[in-house]
Amino acid sequence: MTDPIPLHRPINWQRLRSDEAQQVVRERAAKTANVFFSEHAFDRIAEREIIQEDAYWILQTGSVDGNPVYEDGEWKVVMIRRLPGKREAGVVTLFVQDNDELFVKTVEWMDWLR
Repeated sequence: MTDPIPLHRPINWQRLRSDEAQQVVRERAAKTANVFFSEHAFDRIAEREIIQEDAYWILQTGSVDGNPVYEDGEWKVVMIRRLPGKREAGVVTLFVQDNDELFVKTVEWMDWLR
């Protein structure tokens, strides 16, 4: 007897859940060529010493903080992860359904916000 094919629930892009957003971000970030950084993000990378490789790692392995927000035709999520030996960092990320790109709006230390 063959193993059953696992059921994958299609993503409801009208009401995106946190776990679905996390899956989308991780899959898209697996190929770093899909990730684009804003000028603001590069400024915050330098200011906050959260390097670009950390941002990629957070996108590829982090978790969604809170719920996805839909604004102006795009989804916004904050991916978070504790950096090794450091504080918890977040990457504010925007994406749309129709392509595989991620747009990093900014990076931030999450404990400053709480």
